[in-house]
Amino acid sequence: MIGMRNMVLAVAVLALASGPALAQSGATHRFTAGGKAFTVPVPQGYCLPSAETIALAEQVAALDTMNVIHANLDRCGSFGEDYVHIKSPRQSQPIPMPRADFVALIARELQSETGQQLTNDALEDAGRDVAAGTDGEIKLDNTVPRFAGQDDVCAYMALTGDVSGPTGSITMRGVICMTVVGGQFMNVNAYAIEAKGITDAQLKARARAIAASIAPAGA
Repeated sequence: MIGMRNMVLAVAVLALASGPALAQSGATHRFTAGGKAFTVPVPQGYCLPSAETIALAEQVAALDTMNVIHANLDRCGSFGEDYVHIKSPRQSQPIPMPRADFVALIARELQSETGQQLTNDALEDAGRDVAAGTDGEIKLDNTVPRFAGQDDVCAYMALTGDVSGPTGSITMRGVICMTVVGGQFMNVNAYAIEAKGITDAQLKARARAIAASIAPAGA
């Protein structure tokens, strides 16, 4: 399942490194997905990668051969501790249905036996990709996914997992929003180190707010 694969690959960012980010809150980020241009406001307190973290962001993106990271938004002054990714599949196809219908469809799939098996398979595949892409230096363990509801913008999955790397192990928490914007399937994934005390409800609210703010360029 694409969404869960995105989530597992993204939690590996913390084990790569950390560094500062430039203050860019209030800016508008422009990106292309499925051949269409979109914009998203950079949320207050978050920053796009700076000169110091662009290479790290690209290293994380390279771990995922199935999807494109369109925006990597980190809490300003940190990297890999409290962040949001916007992604879409590299082999993207238009979604010919309204957002509400898509969200309902994905929510049903996530809760089905087939969807749960796809989720488990995606977790295993992504864990292997992370290990292979980092020469075994980064490992993901104890990943626990669960369906986290739906609303008018997203169908949600939540995840906790342990990330082990050269500097030790840490537990990450994440919530993924699966949605459609302008006929394009996107994931908005919000993450934080569990020790920061950020709840799933807070991560869910962040993902929803950002997903709701994405718009076709010129709209």
